[in-house]
Amino acid sequence: MKSLLKSLGLLVFLTSAAFCEPAELHRDLTIPNMFLVKESMRQYHKSGQYLREIDAIAGQAQTYLETNLARVRDRKPAIVLDIDETVLSNYPHINEFDFGYIPTEWSAWILRGEAPALIGPRELFRYARKNDVAVFFITGRAEKQREATLKNLSKQGFEGWQELIMKPDGDHGASGLYKAEHRKRLTEAGYTIVVNLGDQASDLEGGYSEAVFKLPNPMYYVP
Repeated sequence: MKSLLKSLGLLVFLTSAAFCEPAELHRDLTIPNMFLVKESMRQYHKSGQYLREIDAIAGQAQTYLETNLARVRDRKPAIVLDIDETVLSNYPHINEFDFGYIPTEWSAWILRGEAPALIGPRELFRYARKNDVAVFFITGRAEKQREATLKNLSKQGFEGWQELIMKPDGDHGASGLYKAEHRKRLTEAGYTIVVNLGDQASDLEGGYSEAVFKLPNPMYYVP
């Protein structure tokens, strides 16, 4: 009898644990369903919310630069910009490959130089150049992708910048350290980095900039 009661109790527990309201049927208990996450990212982009957030944050960075430019005018003012998902959007490629990363396909996309500009960050870039603020690109792209990157930047209206800093071919070290080291080098050369704009925490960590502004990127993570 005790054995039967235990079995019935277990059955009741399992039945109640498995029951949920219709609204809960598409929610996983611990880890979100990958298909639904991808669809939510597509909707985030399709709705325009992603680009609106990009423009808003780039606008905040431009306001900060405008407000502080007079204060640093005689100290070689500069801004630092990342490239991917900061001034250029790789969403067409990312969506085509279902948010997966295939190194050969990614490299082919970069070499085609077809990434469109992100409008808000480009406006920040143009404001900086119009006001004689030096612009430095510090990217995780490899040196062998320089020519394609130069063409893509030029095609999208990024002209007159100071330096394009790229990773040496075969360098798989942490992006955060590499970017901070170059900001330190620029600071030691006399530049005042007023604004640092990027889509990854690793674009912004490590100091050597007055203000950092992080753009949204739910599509991938770079340590």
